[in-house]
Amino acid sequence: MNSRTTTLAISIMAALYLSGNAMAQEAPASSAQSKNVQELDTITVTGYRASLEKSQSVKRSANSIVDAISAEDIGKFPDTNAAESLAHLPGISVDRQFGEGEKVSINGTDPALNRVLLNGQTIASGDWGGNPSDTSGRTFNYTLLSPEIIGLMEVYKTPEARIDEGSIGGTVIVNTRKPLDLPKNTIRGSVGYNYNDRSEEGNPRGSALWSWKNDDETFGALISATHDKQDISRAGIEYFGYTTGADIPRTATITGDGSNVATARVPAGISSAFFQQTRERNGLQAALQWKPDAQNEVNLTGIYIKGKYNNYSQARYVCPGCSSAAADGSLDENGKPVQISNIRLIDRATVQNGVVTSANFADNGLAQPYSQLDTNYRESTVTTKSLNLRHDWSGEKWVFTTQVGDTQATGGKSPEYLMKYLMQDGGYNYAFDGSHTAVNYDNGGAANWTLPGNAAGLPAGSTADGVMQAGGIYYQKSKDEEKYFQWDAARDLQWGPFTKLQFGYKYINHNNGVDARGNRINTTDPISLTQFNPDTTPSGLYDGLGASGDLTTWPTANLNAVRRYLLAQPQGPYSTDFGASFDVKEITQDAYTQLNFESGQWRGNVGVRLLDTTDKSEYWQSEDNNVTFSHVAETHEYRKALPSFNVAYDLADDAVLRFSAAKVMARPRYADLAGSFTVSSGNGNLTGSGGNPDLKPYESTNYDLAAEWYFAPSSMLSGEVFYRDISSYIVSTTVAEQRPATPLNPAGIYQVTTPTNASNAKVKGASINYQQTLGLGFGLQANYTFAKSDASSGLNLPYLSRDTYNVIPYWEHDDWTVRVNYSYRSKYFTQIGRLGSEDFADSYKQLDLTASYQITDYMGITFGATNLLDSTYRLYSGSKDTPTAFYKNGRGYTAQLNFKF
Repeated sequence: MNSRTTTLAISIMAALYLSGNAMAQEAPASSAQSKNVQELDTITVTGYRASLEKSQSVKRSANSIVDAISAEDIGKFPDTNAAESLAHLPGISVDRQFGEGEKVSINGTDPALNRVLLNGQTIASGDWGGNPSDTSGRTFNYTLLSPEIIGLMEVYKTPEARIDEGSIGGTVIVNTRKPLDLPKNTIRGSVGYNYNDRSEEGNPRGSALWSWKNDDETFGALISATHDKQDISRAGIEYFGYTTGADIPRTATITGDGSNVATARVPAGISSAFFQQTRERNGLQAALQWKPDAQNEVNLTGIYIKGKYNNYSQARYVCPGCSSAAADGSLDENGKPVQISNIRLIDRATVQNGVVTSANFADNGLAQPYSQLDTNYRESTVTTKSLNLRHDWSGEKWVFTTQVGDTQATGGKSPEYLMKYLMQDGGYNYAFDGSHTAVNYDNGGAANWTLPGNAAGLPAGSTADGVMQAGGIYYQKSKDEEKYFQWDAARDLQWGPFTKLQFGYKYINHNNGVDARGNRINTTDPISLTQFNPDTTPSGLYDGLGASGDLTTWPTANLNAVRRYLLAQPQGPYSTDFGASFDVKEITQDAYTQLNFESGQWRGNVGVRLLDTTDKSEYWQSEDNNVTFSHVAETHEYRKALPSFNVAYDLADDAVLRFSAAKVMARPRYADLAGSFTVSSGNGNLTGSGGNPDLKPYESTNYDLAAEWYFAPSSMLSGEVFYRDISSYIVSTTVAEQRPATPLNPAGIYQVTTPTNASNAKVKGASINYQQTLGLGFGLQANYTFAKSDASSGLNLPYLSRDTYNVIPYWEHDDWTVRVNYSYRSKYFTQIGRLGSEDFADSYKQLDLTASYQITDYMGITFGATNLLDSTYRLYSGSKDTPTAFYKNGRGYTAQLNFKF
């Protein structure tokens, strides 16, 4: 038993001993907690304040540390998905790279280390391909989950043995509505319109719900449908990582600190990007509920969501980090054009603080400076479906619950069309200072962007037989599926302080994988951008991004013309993308026991969850420099015991203290388990890289302490301190490994890079949450979270912001409700990017407004505005002197008519 487990065990035993002394006498039937809830229920309020009280009641009555957001909350926020709704809670932050929240971090932990459950069960998730790591990870795609289908969302920041494992930061449980809980023949709906000022496009949106039950209230049916469509137009300035100035000629004119020019950082590429996407999401939810007698209840719930995420991205970029074919047409020993580093084409540059902040790349006869214009069109359909059958039997003392279900999701690119054009004449220059970027071409017109029809002067990767790759068609299809069986039992007890015994068993069969393949479309005829009905980027598209020169106005290709051309060319054979294809089958069996206790002012639960997981990872391996690949399947099994303890002490009718200690875990990303493994000896460098099917899960010992004061109706002040001691943290490491000889690689010591459980990390922080009705209809919600981390690897933990806060003043009077939400999160690490860059997202702030008016008891209107500050999403590499990207997504406006009968 290690020190963390010992500490946890001592904490649990000590807390149980203290609670046992306090509960030496028989507890009365009703606790201070239930008394408090009853008092709140006697106050009749409506509107937004009622929704606050409902969420507050859920938090107050929980035995764990829980935050909640009710259906009323969700319906009145101008949110496009569930992540945006969760962002208003303390300790929760979202990532908005594409405008709307897509990833949710809880108490400073990576989104991949948290879980989302639909009615207590896994919901499969797919991604459209804009976030490559999401197709191979365990991150939930929140853009699929429309707020209208939700009845209540609970965020369990501390675990209970009865809740599925797999989360270190917290578990989000999404509860849908049940027909017997609603009035007979309930009809609710909305019709609205949303508009984005950057895309200058608007679309209708709507939802409808119908719920019915018989007069005896023994059988009910519910069906709801949602439709939402958005047009996104994202402008971006992107940097492709950083190389060094080692190849800058000594003859170049250097301004500034020329003494360290060889080690100064040079942007490998600077791109002006234009991304357009139509997001159309349609959802259908259905529920049947049957209570034939007092003992039996059957629930059948299903959900189907289909999202279309077709998108068209174009980018024109200069590439200092690229190479160009020698102008004299010379060939290397393999018959390919000799390549000249573009850094050698610099004739003047400025160096400041170890960064080449400006440079001129001359077309000097040595080689043509490399610049490319890309057009990529992706067709992407993401589907999620889930079906769950549940039976509850309630006897005098026992309750037995049986559930069986299936959830499936698909996503990816089906397909992606790729086309490129190269600059043929002239040079360029760039300049940047960390917040402003300029690029200017000697000749930036559409006619200068072509592909030649012969091999002379072609860049690396082209062939010397008179053809070159003009583009390609690429498919990347992802799947995620889970089948499960669950049996739970609960019995009311009168064993001193213990009030309920819960135990159960669960079997899970989960499968996740990606099938990727593509082709090359070659051409022998010259191609010019002028063939594809070129237009120019919209006026004002790059406003607010600090862009100037030729970055803001450049020629673009017509989408339909590009597709017609690619499909008309001879299609090369499709081949598997071995590096992106994999399959993981995961079998998990869980068993748990939980005891709930309550006596006097004490209540809580203690339990343990036992799990056995077997992963079968299938991937591709190459021992010959990626020439041939063989299929590999490996199996890995592990067992874990996860104890948990939650205790609440009711200091008074309006005050609660809470403590929690638990052992938790989160499973590795699928691609880390089954990443393609390759070995290479190119240029005499003996290297290897790939996944690691023997990875262990992330493990953490969690401690939480919280205090809550409910000093008035709809009002509270709470605080929480949290500590996560994470072991077996997965990081990418390189080790020396002796490998045997193969036909194309010699025997020797190879430097092999794989993900390993090589690091430990600690996350600690605190949050404070305040809400109060101030009088005259005014009220205020505010929360702040502080978090920091330490990792033995020296790396930062992804998506952890030191400071996160929300300030939400509101006014509700008669039929009017007006609310403003200001949110802020400080900088956070995102990933290891191009060329080993440590990428950070800069601090981000957002201002939203919503106003509603209840016209009648049955009809109301709502107006919402999001991102009123038109905030810039900024990324940088290590320091703000070396940016990675700047993005603008625009402001969103929504007008909506709501009705209910």
